[in-house]
Amino acid sequence: MSEFQCYQFKSFDRPLTEDECKEVGTWSSRAQVTANSATFIYHYGDFRKSPEWAVELYFDAMIYFANWGTRRLLFRLPTSMIDAKALKKFCIENDWSSDFINFQKKGAVYLLYLHLSNEEGGVWMEEDDFDIDVLGKIRDDLMEGDYRALYLLWAKFATAETDDDEEDQDKKAKLQLPPPVPPNLKKLNATLKAFIEFFEIDESIVSAAQAASVERAKEAVDYKKLLQLLPDEERIEWLERVINGEPKLSVLLKKTAGEVGEIVRRRAAMT
Repeated sequence: MSEFQCYQFKSFDRPLTEDECKEVGTWSSRAQVTANSATFIYHYGDFRKSPEWAVELYFDAMIYFANWGTRRLLFRLPTSMIDAKALKKFCIENDWSSDFINFQKKGAVYLLYLHLSNEEGGVWMEEDDFDIDVLGKIRDDLMEGDYRALYLLWAKFATAETDDDEEDQDKKAKLQLPPPVPPNLKKLNATLKAFIEFFEIDESIVSAAQAASVERAKEAVDYKKLLQLLPDEERIEWLERVINGEPKLSVLLKKTAGEVGEIVRRRAAMT
């Protein structure tokens, strides 16, 4: 069976400029470039650029898969929309393999890197086996505080870490405190199912997480009322940003309005 590697990059928040498209096209003779994406497929050789560098400067996401079993998912995340403290709880690196979840600040953004190395590998693969548009929705979930996908992958890696070395009685003690089990894992949407398939998360791990996960209805929030708490000058600034087409602004505005509402509630409780 011949070698197969596929790199798919996607820009969700903005189209690439004409000059950027030309630049990306110079990275490889195998480049398939559009205003929002780039795909590189290799049957020999490899991608000459750093995926982290490419995502940091040009794109919002990358998926990589190879027929020897390696899977990668890389996200560029705006610092204003991410709870860094919450995401860091999911970071993990196995002693015995190259599997990891890594989260770090790069310039003005965060990069979240998920990496699976399946030594068994040896499967036939094609470019359309996985869809970056589907897996890319995990990025939106993270910006909205939904960590279900991250928890499932953390559980896979943490389970493998403790199972691989049963003679080391201190192995579990060495692991960091587990992140909290996110709610609403019992019903898996299409994005989570695609994520589970991509990272080959065992059904037993998913079932255990579902058993520990509570169902929580989404709290109804009166954003109109919260927006009225913002100063007039700040509301005008938000409107200008909407008119200018700033990406993901609804997520950031909801977060800001929620923070203002929380401050008001705390002040009211103190009086």
